[in-house]
Amino acid sequence: MHRTTPFRTRLLLSFAVVIMLALLLPAYYARQLFRGEILDDAQAGAIRELRLAALLMQQHGGFSGEQDLHDWLTNLGLRLEARVTYITEGGRVVADSHMAYSQVPDLDNHAMRPEVLDAERGDYGLSQRFSATLDKDMLYAAKRVRGVLGVPDGVLRLAVPYAGIRSRLERLQQNFLVVFGLALGMAFVLSVILARTMGRSIKEMIDVAEAIGQGDYNKRMRFFPGGEFEPLARAVNTMAGNINSQISTITEQALELEAILDGMREGLMVLSGSGRILKVNRALVRIFPDATLFVGRRPLEIVLSPELQAACDRAVAGDVDVPGPQTIQIEPEKDRIYDVTIVPLNPGERGLGAIIVFHDISELKRLERVRRDFVANVSHELRTPLTTIKGYSETLLTNPKADGQTAQKFLEIILKNADHMAKMVEDLLHLSRLESGRQRFSPERVSAADALAEALRTCEPLAQAKGIRLASALPEGGAHVRADYDRLVQVFRNLVENAIKYGPENSEVAVDWAPGPPQGPGSGEVVFGVSDFGPGIPKEEAARIFERFYRVEKHRGKHCGGSSGLGLAICKHIVERLGGRIWVEPRQDADTGSVFRFTMPVDASGGNDPA
Repeated sequence: MHRTTPFRTRLLLSFAVVIMLALLLPAYYARQLFRGEILDDAQAGAIRELRLAALLMQQHGGFSGEQDLHDWLTNLGLRLEARVTYITEGGRVVADSHMAYSQVPDLDNHAMRPEVLDAERGDYGLSQRFSATLDKDMLYAAKRVRGVLGVPDGVLRLAVPYAGIRSRLERLQQNFLVVFGLALGMAFVLSVILARTMGRSIKEMIDVAEAIGQGDYNKRMRFFPGGEFEPLARAVNTMAGNINSQISTITEQALELEAILDGMREGLMVLSGSGRILKVNRALVRIFPDATLFVGRRPLEIVLSPELQAACDRAVAGDVDVPGPQTIQIEPEKDRIYDVTIVPLNPGERGLGAIIVFHDISELKRLERVRRDFVANVSHELRTPLTTIKGYSETLLTNPKADGQTAQKFLEIILKNADHMAKMVEDLLHLSRLESGRQRFSPERVSAADALAEALRTCEPLAQAKGIRLASALPEGGAHVRADYDRLVQVFRNLVENAIKYGPENSEVAVDWAPGPPQGPGSGEVVFGVSDFGPGIPKEEAARIFERFYRVEKHRGKHCGGSSGLGLAICKHIVERLGGRIWVEPRQDADTGSVFRFTMPVDASGGNDPA
């Protein structure tokens, strides 16, 4: 029966190949040795010729000047087939066999040439480099010599071309390349043989490992020739199964945690041990839209609150007087208040430092302010008529002999203030029923023009008293909406009364309408507007004008007589209960005045209204 060669045998064969290839190391060493000997021979030859040149210079006896020395070196360089240069102390070149005498002064200072420096320190200086003057590689040898007649002390330098040395080295290089190529060919043949025998099993192992590395943990090793790979296959398959199980568990936990964090209404921020932002949830992004852009930065860069940053720093550093969560309140922008809880974590635990939870208490604070304002306003509104009633009643009691006309006038004042208090209490009860949902509505197709006409008839006496003209742009029998008729009349009446009370005498209060944008197939809304020429509503007060008893005192305090201060709040609740919206905006066609607009859903069951 055929048996596959054991892996151990193949491994031994591989070692044999490695050992055989390792024989190239001595050959490489011999190559380097020969190369060194060639260089040493070249350097020794250059030194011999340099000694000869120095000896000839000393035997010459003297020169008439630098040019005479230059001419002599030129002849000597031709005989030696080398470049000979004489350099005085300080690095100045006075003669060069391969340069015209007129060009010698243009040569660079040679004091820092390596061979010159070595000659200054020892007997000889040697170096090999490219010569820019001769445009080829040269081998330089330099020796310090004593001066002769007409020539000062200096350095005599001899340079021979490196080309001959390079040719010998190249021949040596080629021989070694041939030997190395033969060895490489043998290694290639052996590698092909090993690859053919092991390629299939190794390829399958690679495929399985890559699949596991890319996340396919269901991939398994099935077939491997030879018993040596079976433990490896079992280990890899077991590892893949364990990783698959752990990844599934981690993924489920991460999804659960992500769902919990994103399902929170409170904004959440996780800090690292260094106080940097690691993660934010979806609620925090709704609070601070750019929060995801600041991951990796400090909380102060998202929330401009030094107090919050200081609390975070204390929590991360563990520098808190009382261990446990810290709670502070911040107001990053106007009317947005957050109760922030900073929970420190164990230092160094998974690199976490603290968890910060942002709880929006803006509405709670607003309701607290509304409650305080409501109590104060109710007290104020009731105190005035009660004081009047009490004063005139005491006057009648202490002066029983008052004439009938005076008593009649006092009683009329008492009755007027009692009526005002009764109206205020009635409006409060009505508003309470609206807010609690106990007020019953009967939405149906109604004519907004009819509801407005009834409201205008009620407001006509008040308008005539101030000389104000009431104008309506609603078409007769048109502008049908789905609403409760009585409640729609109440909205028109409250808005028109409000416009009359705060409008100047002999002005106009106008009611207009326009179809709103379609909300979907077969649906839409109508926008109504009640405009006046009063002092107007400041932009910063527009959002609070529909609160109970809220008035813009700066502009309207002197016009509030007889008003309960609840009309606009009632309008807001009625309109919203009927599916509409209400707001106030400044007039566009005048410097003063306001336009109170509200919407009502369209009821087109009876056909299109005339425009």
